[in-house]
Amino acid sequence: MPNPSRRKHRTWFIAWALLCTAGLAATEALTDTSPADTDCADYIADVEARVAEQRTENSDRALAVAWTGTSSGQDGECLDELREHFGGG
Repeated sequence: MPNPSRRKHRTWFIAWALLCTAGLAATEALTDTSPADTDCADYIADVEARVAEQRTENSDRALAVAWTGTSSGQDGECLDELREHFGGG
């Protein structure tokens, strides 16, 4: 005859393992993409659109882009991503 206390411990262990697995999955899902990454991607797309617009308007001249952003606001939050994307650092 099975021991009822052993079955109770097994049930608690299984419930604990399922909760841990669910917590790890939720943590992984939350850390994959942060809202800041999405905002930076949108900001980089906007900068690329402005550069493309300048290229079409000034197609007969060479285009040099100088970054004059400050370290505050969205420029500062996305500075590392901008440098990486545009190969400046």
